[in-house]
Amino acid sequence: MEKKYLLNEIVAAMEAGELQAYYQPQYNAKQGVIGGAEALVRWVKNDGNVVFPKDFIPVLEENGQLSLVDWFIAEETCKTIKKLGDKAVRISVNFGREHASDKEFVARLNKLISSYNIDKSFFGVEITESDVVTDKQDVINWVNSIEAAGYTVSIDDFGSGMSSLSFVKDVPARILKIDRSFLNDNCLTERGRMTLESVFYFAHRLKLITVVEGVETQEQLQFINTCDCDYIQGFLFSKPVPKDDFLTMCLEEAPVEVSTIDPFENNAAAFEQVRVLIESVYKKFPIIKFANISKNSYTLMRRENFLNTVIPETGTYDDCLRSLINVTVPESRAEVEEAFNRGHLLEAYARGDKRVLRIVNQVDEKGEQHRVAIEDYFMENPGSKDVYIVSFIQPLDFEDGTYV
Repeated sequence: MEKKYLLNEIVAAMEAGELQAYYQPQYNAKQGVIGGAEALVRWVKNDGNVVFPKDFIPVLEENGQLSLVDWFIAEETCKTIKKLGDKAVRISVNFGREHASDKEFVARLNKLISSYNIDKSFFGVEITESDVVTDKQDVINWVNSIEAAGYTVSIDDFGSGMSSLSFVKDVPARILKIDRSFLNDNCLTERGRMTLESVFYFAHRLKLITVVEGVETQEQLQFINTCDCDYIQGFLFSKPVPKDDFLTMCLEEAPVEVSTIDPFENNAAAFEQVRVLIESVYKKFPIIKFANISKNSYTLMRRENFLNTVIPETGTYDDCLRSLINVTVPESRAEVEEAFNRGHLLEAYARGDKRVLRIVNQVDEKGEQHRVAIEDYFMENPGSKDVYIVSFIQPLDFEDGTYV
């Protein structure tokens, strides 16, 4: 039976210097180099035996003493960052939700960072989903104050609870740490892979940095890399190590080998294939527009040329067409109006046409002319009878006779 440590034993261990900070590196998923770490507490007894957090942290929590350990690890982390010098990486420290009610938390953290004269960008604050089971608004306000002070907040164990999506939506963190439970099937089942792909898609849309925890096999690593993960944390690369070992790993860094799946193999992740496809389309077309012709609405999916200042992000299709006509040279305006007005597009769709294409000259804000192709492709939507189009506007300012 596991020993249940008493509070007085834990306090005595703290006074004896038996509590230590261990660090588990987070590796850049593409380059195989250390890009960050998580600071963890370990109780290393004088006889060399290690007591793991699960055997003593609950006692500290029950007695309201956990903050003592949190601040102890925070200071040890500052010492480590200072020691690393120009090799410093971001190290995240776990702070429990009891700190959310501490009005002096940020001031105390600022004082600690200043005393070691280190950059705030190297010190991260890590919270878990369970931190907002109660007092959610207090935690949100707390995280806002931490981010406003210049620190980076990580959400730990994403996916381990029941309110994950709501948690991430409401808490203004910048790093999402994906729980090891997503890797339980070793990324070998289609359902498991699709679930993990969806988590990464969600994180990317929110522009969150991603860290996957608990990576232990090459199969997991290969699949995760097809999802465009940022950092890997797990025994495959390194277990949590003492300070001196971590310093050596960072100061004498040698990249570890990171193997990946060819995104075009049959068993590769669909996420990676779609990402490559989208990047290719975005490189070719600086303007991409999605429109519902029946509802007279549109939204821009991409805009990266002189039309940036001309076409709003979203609005009515008719207004968008007028904006396009206004930047078209006078002799071609009637042609653009006739080809792309909603009535003509609906007629073309009814005839079974697949697209409407016109090549015209447009004028930018400097008065310079550009030859552009405007292409509207009709799209089917099985769930609606509305007529949809995807519009691509491509510059054709190539040498005569050249189209690439």
